[in-house]
Amino acid sequence: MLMKAAILAGELSVLLTTSAALAAGGTDIVAREGQPAHVRQSWPEGAGEIVNDPARTKGWNSWFSEWPSDVNQYGFRVKSIDDVNRLIAKLAEVDAPLKRIHLSPLPEPSALGFVTVLPQRNRIPVIFSIGDQSAIDRWYERVEKPFGKMEFVDTPVAVPPTLTIFVGHQQIELDQLEIPPDMTVLPGSVPTVFLRSNTTIEKEREKAARQIPEDERVQKSLQGLDEEARVVAEEILDYLDARKQRDAESTADE
Repeated sequence: MLMKAAILAGELSVLLTTSAALAAGGTDIVAREGQPAHVRQSWPEGAGEIVNDPARTKGWNSWFSEWPSDVNQYGFRVKSIDDVNRLIAKLAEVDAPLKRIHLSPLPEPSALGFVTVLPQRNRIPVIFSIGDQSAIDRWYERVEKPFGKMEFVDTPVAVPPTLTIFVGHQQIELDQLEIPPDMTVLPGSVPTVFLRSNTTIEKEREKAARQIPEDERVQKSLQGLDEEARVVAEEILDYLDARKQRDAESTADE
């Protein structure tokens, strides 16, 4: 997961560097605390229950000209782990083929997109992200190809409904999270542009990454973290290993 995020970030940096003189970006506020948030008709059923949960504060859309800019991000203020588990339960009810939980070792989010960076000490423990495949499909039909230095092999895949939980936050206790067994859970950060870009760059970098031993990939993913975040990252990896083991034992018993 962390490797895929690095691959996509590398692709975007190539394109943004070559197109910066012709493009512009910004952040739209799509939700405010205490006010109902707009729910797109193209979103899967149940997504509105999350973006209009009582714990939701602000919502952001990070946009960049010439891009679909379809991903919205929503922050939440939680009083206890019960609030987090309520959001997880709502995510489980979303009518979508893929729903994900990302576990970040950091105490709070920072970058949410092209130009959207939250202030330090924002103390947000959970971010909900959701893309819009219909918007990407319309963009892909009209965009000139190749797109800058990016050569697509297929239509990019939108960010699915995703909760990013910041395990380094003081309100989060891994062993108290009530995550359904069939939920996809990965180490990672806030998803920003696509789930998959479906470009030749992505495929080449994924092929190269597969040549690196797993232990080496794990250690590489920990680079750049401070000591506290590294400890939390190790806890996340142990948690996911234990979860995988439980799933294997459950399958064997069936």
